[in-house]
Amino acid sequence: MIDRYQPAGRISRDDYYGQSRDHASRDREDRRRPPSPAAHIDRYIPGESEAKPPPPRVNVLPNPLSMEYQVGFNYFAEWWRVEQAIKEDKERAKEGGRRAPPMIRGERESREDRDKERQQIQMAYDAYKEELQIKMARTFVQQHKGEEWFKERYNSELRDPFRLRLMEFRHGAHNQWQQDLDSGVFDEFTLEGIYKAESNGVGGVVEREEGETVAAAEVLGVGDLVPSRGGDIRDDSALQPALLFKTLAPMVSRDKIEALCKEHLGDQEGGFQWLSLSDPNPLKKFHRIGWIMLHPGSQAELITDRSDGRDEDKEAEEDEEGANGESKQPIGTAEKALEAINGKTIYDEARGDFTCHVGVHVPPREPRKKALWDLFSAPERIDRDLALAKRLVTRFDQELGNGADGVSQVEQRVEDLRDKGLLQPAATGPVRTKEEKDSDDGMDDEDDGEVDEGAFDDDVDDENLLVKKKTLDLLVEYLRRVFNFCFFCVFESDSVHELIRKCPGGHLRRPRA
Repeated sequence: MIDRYQPAGRISRDDYYGQSRDHASRDREDRRRPPSPAAHIDRYIPGESEAKPPPPRVNVLPNPLSMEYQVGFNYFAEWWRVEQAIKEDKERAKEGGRRAPPMIRGERESREDRDKERQQIQMAYDAYKEELQIKMARTFVQQHKGEEWFKERYNSELRDPFRLRLMEFRHGAHNQWQQDLDSGVFDEFTLEGIYKAESNGVGGVVEREEGETVAAAEVLGVGDLVPSRGGDIRDDSALQPALLFKTLAPMVSRDKIEALCKEHLGDQEGGFQWLSLSDPNPLKKFHRIGWIMLHPGSQAELITDRSDGRDEDKEAEEDEEGANGESKQPIGTAEKALEAINGKTIYDEARGDFTCHVGVHVPPREPRKKALWDLFSAPERIDRDLALAKRLVTRFDQELGNGADGVSQVEQRVEDLRDKGLLQPAATGPVRTKEEKDSDDGMDDEDDGEVDEGAFDDDVDDENLLVKKKTLDLLVEYLRRVFNFCFFCVFESDSVHELIRKCPGGHLRRPRA
């Protein structure tokens, strides 16, 4: 063990002073280098901005085209403005320029810039909507092109044969329409409505004193009209016996459902007549509902006879209704068919079996009629709708074939009513014939023109307008009864039941103000 001081090996003078010079140079470099700023320091540090370029701007709003739904205009405008700013920053960085300082603009220049920007956003928004619709349509087709309802609607190999069978089925409705038209069922039919507050309950208008408030001055909804006299005629085909499919999977085809119905119901009296299918419901995984329309059949006999009351105690244990001396209700055509088909299974090895859940269809007792807008009561709109209705009827009649000509039949019937003097106005206002109009004009001339010649014509319907309204009303009802087409809702159904489900009672025109 050494307990005395032993000096270490001494280095040369040159090595000692060389190390000192190296340490001094490093210290000078450290003093010149600016210290790294802390994260919480917010003051300006020279050289910091030149060392780190500003981060690129990022649009935090998602691209509207990446969404599965259409965004609103305000959302698109915010996204578009940020995208334009990012594009300008990229172009400025590419060219090496700097952002120009904001210029002071007056109110007029600012307004012009805002209008110009809004036009650009509107054009971009319209292009976005069109591109989104194309994208959504392609996605929709890819998802559903293998389902049966899609093939039945868009595949011409399945759609065209079905349209032929549908037109054959509509021949019966067309023949019934001709009989009803010739027999005068629609002579008083009209689409003119009456406000509920002014109706007397029998299709007329309550007489009011001068100055009394009327419903026309109130804010009314679509259900505030009732049909006037002659406008409450109901289609009897909706009351025929029918069964209701509560749900049908998208993979179940029409042909297999019809085959099942014919197998268990037959096609004779009380049997299968027609299958109606609704549009697929997107909110229920594109399932459909359906109606089995049956041939009318005679009512079955009573199941049990009336009891004599002697064995009431014994019958009460077996049947409560029989014990009280009451007979059971007869089983109708729909009930018979329900027992025969409810719970039956459609077999499909490729897509799986499907069990049918069926019930008796009960149509609404009083279908609600919807009120049209005020503009549909204007004479100019009557002329426009009449021309459009004639085009639609001609188009459907050509597809129906068999010499159908609904326009000529309706016009001939309206002309007959006019010649016989049976063309009467609705209860909402008076009518002026041509003779009365001429006599009134003569009286106006004698009174030195005190009353304006056209002042009265603007508030009432003349005879020519009544003819146009009657023709339009009959054509609208013709489209509804024969082709199950609603003129004002603009959609076609394959049965009256699907039509009533979408548009229960049709439409009514508001009285002219």
